[in-house]
Amino acid sequence: MADTKQTVTVNGSTVDKTVSRMTFDGDKVVMTFTDNTAQTEDMEAVTISFLYSGTGVGKVKADEMKDKRVFNLNGQYLGKGVEGRAKGVYVVDGKKVVVQ
Repeated sequence: MADTKQTVTVNGSTVDKTVSRMTFDGDKVVMTFTDNTAQTEDMEAVTISFLYSGTGVGKVKADEMKDKRVFNLNGQYLGKGVEGRAKGVYVVDGKKVVVQ
């Protein structure tokens, strides 16, 4: 599962809360936080950045994929097994697999 970190900065100062909802009214942004408080600021003063980290694709041994049906990301059937395939992302047994 991916971890997400959110950083909210208003007028150069970091806000130590997590935004759960944002609405816009003209050049103002209303930020509603997870503690149910809200703050209205000029859009030019607000910066929100996100950092995502996760483990979406793991390592798989090619011999485990030997007899499994392989599809490209467009859903086209390519045959069985990933061995000898070009580098890329494939769908094998319903899971994304990276061939390096």
